This record gives sequence, C-alpha cells and structure tokens, in this order.
Amino acid sequence: MITLIQYNDPGYTTRDGLSPAEASKLVKPDHINWFDVEITNKILVEDTAQFFGIHHLMAEDIQNLEQLPKFEVFDKYLFFTLKMLVFNPESNKITQEHLSIVMGEDLIITFQEGLPGDVFDELRNRIALAKGRIRKYGADYLFYNIIDSVVDNYMAIMERLRDKIEKLEAEIIKDPSFHVVEEIMEIKKEINTLRKYTLPLRDALNKMRVEGSHFIQKTSVNYFQDVADHIHYLISSFETSREMLKDIMDLHLSNLSNDMNKVMKTLTVVAAIFIPLTFIAGVYGMNFKYMPELDSPYGYPMLWTFMIVSSVVMVVYMKHKKWL
Repeated sequence: MITLIQYNDPGYTTRDGLSPAEASKLVKPDHINWFDVEITNKILVEDTAQFFGIHHLMAEDIQNLEQLPKFEVFDKYLFFTLKMLVFNPESNKITQEHLSIVMGEDLIITFQEGLPGDVFDELRNRIALAKGRIRKYGADYLFYNIIDSVVDNYMAIMERLRDKIEKLEAEIIKDPSFHVVEEIMEIKKEINTLRKYTLPLRDALNKMRVEGSHFIQKTSVNYFQDVADHIHYLISSFETSREMLKDIMDLHLSNLSNDMNKVMKTLTVVAAIFIPLTFIAGVYGMNFKYMPELDSPYGYPMLWTFMIVSSVVMVVYMKHKKWL
C-alpha cells in the first residue's frame, strides 16, 4: 500500500507494502523520507493522515480526485495537488491520474490515484544511483523533482501532439481529399485536456513560490523558476498548436470548396454544351403540321450535323478559354 524511499548523501534504502502505522515509525530525521501511497480506499488516506498528523482538510482534498491543481500551506506541511498525465500509445489518448504531494521537514508523501505506472521511474533511478544533486539536497529539492517530472511529461505529450499536427498538415498537402476533421477534433480535445490542468498549475506554482517560501530553501528557488518556465512554454505551445489546427481546418475547407467548384464547373460546361442541343430538340419536338424541314429528305442528317458541329465548336471555344 505504501512504498518508502529513504536516503541521504551516503546511503539509500527502500521498502514497500507498508501500512500507515508501520510507515510512520520509519521516519528518520537525518534522511529524506519519501512515502508513496497508492490510494486503494478512503480508510488508507484517513489512516495515513492520522499517523502523520495531516490536517483533515488536506485529507479531504487528497480524496477529491476531481480537484484542479491547488496549493495550500498548513502549520507543519505544504500541500500541492495536480494531475499526472500520460499519453497512452494503445488508445492514442491521454490518461490522467490525480496526484497529491505533502511536504514537511525531511518528509514527502505522495498520494497517487492507484492506476498502473507513473512518471517517477527516472527520478527513482537517480535517487538509487545517486545521480546529480538529488541525494545532496533536502526535501524541497525532491518536491521540485516530483513536480518537474510531471511537467516534463506534459511537455513530452505536447511534443507528441505537435508531431501529430505536423504529420496531419503534410498529409493534407499531399492528398487534398484526405478527411481530417475527426483527427483535428481529437487532437484539439487532447490539447484542451492538457491546457485544462496546466493553467491552474501555473497559478498554484506562483502561489507556492510566494506563500511557501519558509518551506523552500533559497538554493531551490531557481529550480522552481525552471518549472515555471516550462509551464510558460507549454501555454505558448497551446496557442500555437490551436492556430496550426485552425490553419489545417481552413486548408481542408478550402480543398472542399475547390473540389465543389470543379464539380460545378464541369456541370456548367456540360449544361452549356447541351443548351443549343436542347433548344433544337425542343423546336423540332413541337407538333406543328407545317414545318418544311420535316418533308425534306436531308432534314434529319442536316439536323444531326448541325448539332454535332455546334457541340464541337463550343468544346473548342471552351478549351481556348481554358474553361476545360
């Protein structure tokens, strides 16, 4: 139910399958203690809150899986909640998982919704192998790395969506008849999902940098600025991508209009050729008794000759005018 990663500069240990009571007894003041909780039921959250002294309002926010990114400061803990987004290549859609982070002195508790997998494999590997600064810095640096891992995955998803947009653009230029409406709406939906959780994340991060300063050391402030820069880049990418999708839709509508114009042009040409033929057929289809041409032995072939010549003349004229 609970996994513990415990480390300092010299050493690293990990344990899993812990209950809240067992986990609370393993906290070491001279180590960074990262407890990762996979939420399986309401009781697990309540017991964890009880054993670690987490405020009941914080426990309620942890259980609210529809909560948008949010930041709160309590007496002993800093609370941050956001959405962990992962692009599923099988369904070709974004899956989302609620993530809550509780930070105290030398302590980080993450609450995941309980879906398979997360975005922290690389972070765990860096801790285990002592890569970079991770084992030299405090809990606030781990807190930064957790948020940064989530935001980096946002950027990876955005890059994947941008690639899809560029491929769509190339496809519609290559084949103007290619139908793109469903693809455009699907990509737009994914971008809106990403945007939905990025904008409030920016606000929560800005609030944290102002109100949570006593939890964050000065050495870590610049790292949170880096996360803010990534979020700013994402927000700019949303607008750019939406403009690209709009241009692709305009191009698609233009292609449809051109196709329709070609059809109308062809029909107009055919109708124009048949107008004199229809007129002649209409005249000689009248039932008047005294029509001199009807008694002429050459009337019928002459009529056909005139109709064929008039059609050929009109076709030649239209080709000369480049209407055909």
